Amino acid sequence: MRLAALLVMVVTGIAAPVVARGSSNTASGRIPQAQAVRACAGAGAYWPTMTLALQGTTAWVACKEQARVVRLRLPAGRKTATVGLEGQVIAVAVGLGSVWALDSGSTLYRIDPGRARVTKRIRLGAIAAYNIWIGAGAVWIADDQGGALLRVSRSTNRVVARISVGDGPADMIFRGAEAWAITHRDNTVFRIETSTNHATRLGIVGGSDAAAERLALLGDGLWITGRGLGLVELDPTSGATRRTVDIGGTGIDVVSAAGVLWVPVRTAAVDRTGLPTMTAVRRVGVDGSVRTVATARGRVDVHGLAAGLGSVWIADNASGILYRLAT
Repeated sequence: MRLAALLVMVVTGIAAPVVARGSSNTASGRIPQAQAVRACAGAGAYWPTMTLALQGTTAWVACKEQARVVRLRLPAGRKTATVGLEGQVIAVAVGLGSVWALDSGSTLYRIDPGRARVTKRIRLGAIAAYNIWIGAGAVWIADDQGGALLRVSRSTNRVVARISVGDGPADMIFRGAEAWAITHRDNTVFRIETSTNHATRLGIVGGSDAAAERLALLGDGLWITGRGLGLVELDPTSGATRRTVDIGGTGIDVVSAAGVLWVPVRTAAVDRTGLPTMTAVRRVGVDGSVRTVATARGRVDVHGLAAGLGSVWIADNASGILYRLAT
């Protein structure tokens, strides 16, 4: 699991917005191939994995220790609003006409994106709430230690279903009326019929020393990566493994953009620590071809990954930088 894969990283400040290609000895220059936008900075022992949500030319960044989310106008990175919350913010997502933020006390906040104001506080009753996804007309939250996915209705602002899955749900992905989920402690893949909330166990990915953490859909394949894993393609219906792609390390996260997969990777030594410190970003085609598109010079931690504006964005909430890679 991602260094206790359910909690968050500390973010302690908002710097003046800057877009720059800095020198290699500055935070903004640690990925020479990328542009850099300043955002929340600061790091703690536990860090989040979904600090970044994009919608059009707007980015929302979760700032854990400051108990707030920040709205940025892209691509320049100008801060346009700050929304204060009651607890440490561990995830943010955008969809269904709202911004959704999750705190470590198991409260989901619904935010009006235009006015940048909280419109609803939803008590989830989760043992350890972790991450937010939008799909099938609903908001979904992982109860990491409760072994379940919580479905929140957009109309009632209440938990309407609790779907049992494996130990440590870590990620979800949606396509039509179906969704897939992965658990990071028992490495189990589930397919979920969102019309009935029924979960079907498809199988296990990786060995006992692995932690399957991230999902993406590309072509007709379901792709999985994580700690102790390269990039594994599964049949999304049966769960059968089709192939494993050598990405020159283990995957921290994965996103599909411009018809390919983008995977920040780390070394075996870093993998053993559980930290999300990347060494490079690989571009993987549906045919399994792999190309390095960016390399890290200095420490770059990946706490959020999203695609938008013809780019892939990496949120490093240790240095307080959003990196932009053109697709």
